[in-house]
Amino acid sequence: MATDMELRKLVVMILGFSVVLAGLWYVGWSLGTAPSASGQTPREFWLSVEPADIEIAPGVVWHAWTYNGTVPGPTLRVRVGDVVRVHLTNNHNLTHSLHVHGLRYTIENDGSQAYPASMPAPGETYTYEFEATRPGLFYYHCHSSDGYMISTHILQGLYGAIIVYQADQWPPDPTYEFVQFFSEVDLNLDGSPDAYLINDRQAFEHDLQDLVETQGYDGAVQTLKSAGFPVVPVGQELTFYMIGIGNLYHSWHLHGGSPVYVNGQIVEGDVIPIGGGTVATAKVTIMNPGIWLIHCHVVVHADLGMVTLIIAE
Repeated sequence: MATDMELRKLVVMILGFSVVLAGLWYVGWSLGTAPSASGQTPREFWLSVEPADIEIAPGVVWHAWTYNGTVPGPTLRVRVGDVVRVHLTNNHNLTHSLHVHGLRYTIENDGSQAYPASMPAPGETYTYEFEATRPGLFYYHCHSSDGYMISTHILQGLYGAIIVYQADQWPPDPTYEFVQFFSEVDLNLDGSPDAYLINDRQAFEHDLQDLVETQGYDGAVQTLKSAGFPVVPVGQELTFYMIGIGNLYHSWHLHGGSPVYVNGQIVEGDVIPIGGGTVATAKVTIMNPGIWLIHCHVVVHADLGMVTLIIAE
């Protein structure tokens, strides 16, 4: 049987995936209303900036700044042609904002120092409006520099994904879609990264080894499944949305040797590079059952916790 500490480590490991799954099913507090006069459909989202204490590893608490209490923030799913309205309420003690990549907008909606009125102060609400003009994977983040550099505002947890679907892919089924942010965290706000995360958790491969050695492989699989790790069918196409939100180079590697495709092209070496601010959408069909690790292949980052896993059966 696993010890209490082993089970606690498993729970901490899976919470990051739980946040992702919540974001996947969060079709944004989105309202598909009647088309506007221009023929575009408005979709509205409500976000709030608020602090949250997140245990990224057993006994390691991150005093994060969040959109809606989670890191990453809710995934905003929209369709090409939509007008996207985001109502941002700032419930934090610093000025914050929402700056988007991939959606078209006027300067009043920039969420940056170029238009300061678009960065709400504590207690204020600001409404942004964007146009979804092209399909793809994009993201949003804070662009404020109040009290700290912009990079600190971002890496404190203020980011989330935007997925724009073609009209013939709407409404989407996110069951087998996974959003994964790769980032560093400065836990002490001293300018140096202290932790390496996928979404809002660290996980360590030696903990998985301890579990398998303690319970046996089949027992470990059942424990991981009972704990809530994502389980996917062998032969099911999966979509991974990867975003490098940090300042360092990272990469994405899935164990098992199943072919990985980006933009229809097979990925040589099964490793996808993820630079700061870059994104990639990968398609993969896992061909064999197992506990399959996903980690940064800058291996020192994996050693420091940039690891997660998925179960195929």
